[in-house]
Amino acid sequence: MTSVTPQLAPEAKVLDIKEKYQLAEKITNEEYKIWKKTSPMLYDLMYSQSLDWPSLTVEWTKDYKVDPSRQTLLANIMIGTHTTGSAQNHLKHYTVELPAATSPDYQPVTDTPPTPINRKGNQFDLVREWEHPGEVNKLRLNHDLGLIATQTNYGDILIYDFNKKDSSTFEKTLKFHSKEGFGLEWNPDYETGQLLSSSEDHKIALWDLKLNPDAKVLKPIRTFETHDSIVNDVSWNKQIKNLFASVGDDKSLQIHDLRMSTTNYKPVVSVSEAHDDTINAVEFNPEIGTLLATGSSDGFVSCWDLRNMSTPIRKLYGHSTSVINLKFKDTLLMSSSIDTRVLIWNLNRLNDGEFDLKEYEKKKSDYVDPCLVFMHGGHTGRICEADWHPVLNNVVVSCAEDNLMEVWRPRHVESEEEEDEEEEEEESSKAVEEEAKDEDAEMS
Repeated sequence: MTSVTPQLAPEAKVLDIKEKYQLAEKITNEEYKIWKKTSPMLYDLMYSQSLDWPSLTVEWTKDYKVDPSRQTLLANIMIGTHTTGSAQNHLKHYTVELPAATSPDYQPVTDTPPTPINRKGNQFDLVREWEHPGEVNKLRLNHDLGLIATQTNYGDILIYDFNKKDSSTFEKTLKFHSKEGFGLEWNPDYETGQLLSSSEDHKIALWDLKLNPDAKVLKPIRTFETHDSIVNDVSWNKQIKNLFASVGDDKSLQIHDLRMSTTNYKPVVSVSEAHDDTINAVEFNPEIGTLLATGSSDGFVSCWDLRNMSTPIRKLYGHSTSVINLKFKDTLLMSSSIDTRVLIWNLNRLNDGEFDLKEYEKKKSDYVDPCLVFMHGGHTGRICEADWHPVLNNVVVSCAEDNLMEVWRPRHVESEEEEDEEEEEEESSKAVEEEAKDEDAEMS
């Protein structure tokens, strides 16, 4: 007798997908409620701004302005809109008012208590906006030259002049890519005016904006066609500035050296199966030139040592789905995912042991990766991007598809440098106390 497997009707399939979606939404909303109740204990500051349109990209500017009262400061944020239909897209500049205590050189000038960090009110102000043709896929600032590069959804890269106060549109167009892209980064030596871009056309381009400063349309000075599929991200090595990394849908991680000849060019390192799925993000550590990280659709963050690229030195476990963005700050690594989470990892804990899958299976949510030190749960939509402030202490801005822009500083998350400073302060304080005790003993 032949058994017949019943086929699921199309209506049942649609219903099943709808039920799964509704269940996922319910879980997300419940998790957000729990996060909201516990957030006062998790953050030193937490501000949120609802945007008219979601932003796929966000970045701090380097500068900030301390109020004469020395109680608050104004920091600057750049975002880009992702509209629908015929709505005009914009590149936007916001300021956010933060406690002056977030500044690394903060010194109170009076006995007046500092401004509360959890006060109510609107801390965000829209200062300026520029028209942008099409969606802003990615923006990156050149802090020294005052230039903003943006990637469009049709291939062109546009250059805006942040310092040109009367400007309301872009100044230059970089033409090469035939499809949209999301990989964009300035040479860390900003004065060179060099820019890297990558695209869904499988190509990488190197641009020099100082080569022909008066030209309105520029062509790349060099191109790279070493990937077999979409190139999702690029990252300069901040210590060895002739090197950059690229990753893509072909699952490969490649290291490129600009000193190599263009004839029959090949990357100096190519890891063909760096992850089990497409690789969306790559980032070099700004201080350690041999350390880089990759984030993949397999949900993992992998840490690599440039001196031995045969296998990652460590995989970080914490995201439930695709990792799309990575940002280093000293020994802290921040990863963003479409699972609505931003995670912070302390790489000083790499030697605290590998993630134990057996322990995880036993304990589930009670067991976490030893390197994981913070989870931001303030968004209910897929995270688009998150960025560390380049100067202010551990201050983060994040944007997601829920139309929220959030500025936050996690409590008790410190890099090795800050931990050392605190230890020195504690030791100094103890030494002063001991001296005081000795003096009291001598007097008595």
